[in-house]
Amino acid sequence: MKSRNLVLAAAVSAALAAPAPKADAGEMEWFGAVYAKFLDGDRRYENALYNNADQTPGEAGGDQGQGIEFELMFRNQVSKQVEIGGRLKARFNQNFWTNFGGFGPQESDERSAQYVKMRGVYAIITPGYEWIDSATIGSNDFGMFDPMTQGKYRYIDRDNASGLLFQGSAFGNDMRWDVARVSLPRLFAGPAFVTRGEDDALKLETNDAAYVGQLRWSSSTDWNATAIGVYVRDKEVAPNELLDDGDNEDIRDGTDVVTRYDNSVLGLKAEYNGFEHFDLSGSYYYSDYNVDEGQGARFSPLLNEDADDTSWFLNLDIGDFLIPDLTFNLQAFHIGADYMSVQAARREQDVLLTSGWMNTFQWGRPDYNYGNRENGSSAAGLGYGGWNGETQQVAGNLMADNDFTDFDEPVAYGVNGYEGFTIVPKYTWNDWEFSGEYSYFDYDSNWQACGGQIANDGTTPTDVGYRTSCDQYPMNENNHAWGLGGDWRNPYAPYQDRETEIFAFNADYFLDLMNGFDLSFRYKFIDDDDDRVKSEAGLADAYGDGYAGAAIDRSSWVFDFDSQFRGCEGCDDRDAEYAQYGISIGYQLHPDLYATFLYDYWDVSLVDGTVDVAKPVESVDGNGFEFSNNFGYLEYMTGDHTKNRVGVLLNYFLSGVEFGASADWFWGDYDPDFYTNDNGRRAKLIPTGEFVATPLGDIADDTVDFDQYRLKAFMKVSF
Repeated sequence: MKSRNLVLAAAVSAALAAPAPKADAGEMEWFGAVYAKFLDGDRRYENALYNNADQTPGEAGGDQGQGIEFELMFRNQVSKQVEIGGRLKARFNQNFWTNFGGFGPQESDERSAQYVKMRGVYAIITPGYEWIDSATIGSNDFGMFDPMTQGKYRYIDRDNASGLLFQGSAFGNDMRWDVARVSLPRLFAGPAFVTRGEDDALKLETNDAAYVGQLRWSSSTDWNATAIGVYVRDKEVAPNELLDDGDNEDIRDGTDVVTRYDNSVLGLKAEYNGFEHFDLSGSYYYSDYNVDEGQGARFSPLLNEDADDTSWFLNLDIGDFLIPDLTFNLQAFHIGADYMSVQAARREQDVLLTSGWMNTFQWGRPDYNYGNRENGSSAAGLGYGGWNGETQQVAGNLMADNDFTDFDEPVAYGVNGYEGFTIVPKYTWNDWEFSGEYSYFDYDSNWQACGGQIANDGTTPTDVGYRTSCDQYPMNENNHAWGLGGDWRNPYAPYQDRETEIFAFNADYFLDLMNGFDLSFRYKFIDDDDDRVKSEAGLADAYGDGYAGAAIDRSSWVFDFDSQFRGCEGCDDRDAEYAQYGISIGYQLHPDLYATFLYDYWDVSLVDGTVDVAKPVESVDGNGFEFSNNFGYLEYMTGDHTKNRVGVLLNYFLSGVEFGASADWFWGDYDPDFYTNDNGRRAKLIPTGEFVATPLGDIADDTVDFDQYRLKAFMKVSF
């Protein structure tokens, strides 16, 4: 619940962000903003003016420095039929004030120099014809489409995307249509995060595009229906060995091309609001994905093999039925594990009703075990506190995007393969507002051996038809998105038998005392269980000699297949329980200043047998980056975790300018536990020394303490 003063403050903020009123025809409009940011934290990384820039080398984990950026937007109504617009934009990435205007060696690095780019240039043509309303040429965020097909581009990229958009109507505006050609971003919209092949001589990427068509029909205020289709094609110059009657080295008769991959997605959506207390909506999607052989990649936003799958959503909203001021929002959903949509939203368009995983545990590469400053894992991500903003669920590709974000922003989370339902009740009583959530997730990726076959006798599955690897499914940063110690965009694991439940309760109260206090209480509990391998044959395949990899040296293991896993199907289970308790107090300290004070406490109990998955382990340091203390993503985290947060939020408004600040103090601890096989059952191990040897290194038996301080302050002047 927000007080009247807070609502007024929000309205002032919205007015500051609004563009200037339209000028007369032919007159150029100029408007824009100046934005300054101040970062401070006790991690002391001055890599960039973003807390998380993990996809940009040398910019991850920044929590120090000050910078200022400027954007100047222009718009001109050239005539009744033509409008143009765009903006001049400076971004501060590594342009700290201490660079002194880019003086010195930083001047040659555009991330440090005070450069200005032309961005977001567009032209809108409204010819006045009956069969077309408008044509937009140039930059667009393409937010008029759908998050599961052609998603809206995130705010940081809102005018990086460009294309052609044609829009029109018919039948007295009952039918609306949109057709677009969207140029593909070459840096991430393809296998291995590129839209070009491995052979530079054959690459062809500037005409790669997605073609989108959408038809919306509504002849009544009670209902509407939408059909949408997307076709994506990535072309390359054809190698000579694929041509029957030509030579691509002779360009006099043109050059043939081949398809590196293509992706077709069809969607149907409908909504009906004709019932007195009920609103019903649903959507259904089908995807077909085809990729050229040899596109396998560990880091990829798309599957490495051909696939087709479906996804669907069903939503029911119930308002004031039987009990006044009591509402229910219900959603049932299925997102196919193999559903691939290259252009699906990567951020900001939440496809699920659930509040999702706890944001504080999404912080890039975790570092629970070593913590040395030179460790790449330590430097990356946001640190112990994670994100504070809500969790946004995205699906369709493995591109959940948290790049160039700060800790006070939302975090995107990939949910391919999720299926289940969510119920969200809300009730208002006098000055109280109550809300809750119950969600149940099953998984379309609950399989053994990635859905393949396993030798029934537990021996090495070498015959044709047995799957001994999961090359179809890219691992990206980790081998599973787990919430604690996992990454946010990869939902796949070789063996899985998982289910998840989420319980949440929120209470908000406006205390009409002095200027008025906004009081909030929140509680959330997540139970996440994964039984992983379900058979003796699967154990042999996953942890014994059937593992598809190099020869396995277990000499440095405290547990091996024979001692830990043989006959113990429960030894590799992963069981996690998350609990959160929080309280907030908001108060209008001054007519121009609103302050919020927060306290949160989290408790996590985790038993994870998956860290002992058999992989080539000559030594911890020689095992590659997955196990490396220098750049590894896997962490040993079995045990009990606690975390506390004290936070302060400040919002200050004056005419034409907005100031804000968010400061956090985190502290907590991790008490590790160790388990072993006791006659076919998982049993807690009592360590006999100070360290326990694992494939991830020697883990200390002592409790580990954590703390983090961080601050972000900003100023925004809109003109």
